[in-house]
Amino acid sequence: MSELAIQTEERKSSGPTARPYTLVRLEGFIDAPNYQVFENALDKLVRAHHVHIVLDFRKVQYINSTGISAVIRFQNACAERGGLLILIQVSRNVGLTMHLLGITSLVPFLKDREEAEKAIESDGAPVSSSVDFGITEGAPRGPRQIPVLVESRPESGGSAVLVVPKDGVFTAIISRRVAMLNGRFHLAHDTDTVMRNLERWQPDLVILDHRVTGIEKFLEQLKIESDLPLTSVIVLYPRGADVAKKGGFRIWENDYLLDPFDLMKLFVLAETELRRVPKDRNLFSQQVKFEFPSIRESMEKGLQLGNRLLQKLDVNDADRTALYAAFKEGVENAASHGNRFDPKKRVIVTFVVDPKRATFLIQDEGEGFDHVYYMSQIDSKEAFERAKERIRAGNRGGLGILLMHKCSDRLEYTGRGNVVRIEKQLG
Repeated sequence: MSELAIQTEERKSSGPTARPYTLVRLEGFIDAPNYQVFENALDKLVRAHHVHIVLDFRKVQYINSTGISAVIRFQNACAERGGLLILIQVSRNVGLTMHLLGITSLVPFLKDREEAEKAIESDGAPVSSSVDFGITEGAPRGPRQIPVLVESRPESGGSAVLVVPKDGVFTAIISRRVAMLNGRFHLAHDTDTVMRNLERWQPDLVILDHRVTGIEKFLEQLKIESDLPLTSVIVLYPRGADVAKKGGFRIWENDYLLDPFDLMKLFVLAETELRRVPKDRNLFSQQVKFEFPSIRESMEKGLQLGNRLLQKLDVNDADRTALYAAFKEGVENAASHGNRFDPKKRVIVTFVVDPKRATFLIQDEGEGFDHVYYMSQIDSKEAFERAKERIRAGNRGGLGILLMHKCSDRLEYTGRGNVVRIEKQLG
C-alpha cells in the first residue's frame, strides 16, 4: 500500500516584513488510500487560521484527482484570508499531471522556498508559476490534440488494458485510437479475456468500465490469485453511482472516476499509474484492500481471504499460523468490540507485503478504547494474570491484545484505538 508522510513547520520569511507561514513537507503518494490524510492536514491548518501555506512536493511521487481538488479548494481558502497556498519543488511527473489539468494557472508552482518567501512578501501581488514542465505554451489545443493514455511509453512502464462493453460510441472511439498504439495498449470486452492474457500482456494498469460484468470476481482473481497483484485497477463508474456505498464484501480498486469526467483526467491518471506501478513492484510484492460489514457471514469470508493471502507467503508453518491467529483476533475484535456487530459498520483490512515484512492494517468504525493503557501492560510478566483478573471482574480484557502481541513481531494501535497494525518479519 502506498503511504503519505506529512511534516509541518512554522517559519518566517527572510524579507523585511518577516511574515509567518507554514511549511508542509510531503513524502509519498497522495492517492486513494491517502488523500483523506492530505485533506485533513490542510483542513487543520486552515481552521487554525494559517494564512500562508507552502507545500513542499519534492518527495511526492503521485497525486490523484481528489488530491488536486484539495489543492484548489485550500488555495481558495487561503486567498479568502488574503494569503497564499504555494507549491514548491514539484517533480515533472507530478507537475505535468496538474499542468495538463490547468492547475498551474490557479496555484503558483515555484522553484524553491526562497521564491515562495518572496511571493509571500509581495503584498498580494499576482504570483505566476516559475516551473517549466516541458510543455510548449501557446500550442494549439482541442479534442484532436488529446492523446489516448500515453503517446510515449512511460519510463519503466508496461502495458495497459481497457475493458469496455462491445457497444457504444465511447468504445468505438477508443477502439480506433487503440489501434495506433502498437501493442502498448490492449482492448478487451470482458474480464475473462484479461485473465487469460494476463501472463502475456503483463499489464501495469487495467481500466474497467463498470458496465462490464464480473468486476468483483476479476478484482479477487487479480489481487489475490494472480502473479501480478500490484497491477493497478481504475474503475469508471456511471453517472449517479454511489461509489462509497457500503454494501456487502468488497475488494477495492486502486482508483476510480465517476461519469461524467474529462477524458484528459482519465489519460493523466492512467499515465501516472503506469509510472507508479513499476516503482511499487520494486518495493512490494502484494497490496490489497478489502472491507465487509460486521456480520458473521462477511467476517468469515474476510478471514478466508486473509488466510488465502497468508498461504502465498514464503514463511514456515509456525509463523504463518501465528500471523493468522493475530489477524483473526484483530478482525474479530474489530467486528465485535469495535463495531459491536452493527451491520451498518464496516471492517476495513489492508494487507501489504514487502521484502522484509507482512503487515495487516485492520480498522473498525467504533469509538475506540484506551489502547495506550493496554499496550503499556503487554510486555510485563504479569500481563496474562492481569488480563485474567479483568476478565473475571467482567471487564473488557486485553487477552486478545496479548495474543496478537505474542503472535506478531510488531503490534500497535493508532488513532482512537480503532486501527491496529499487525506485522510479521519475513526471512
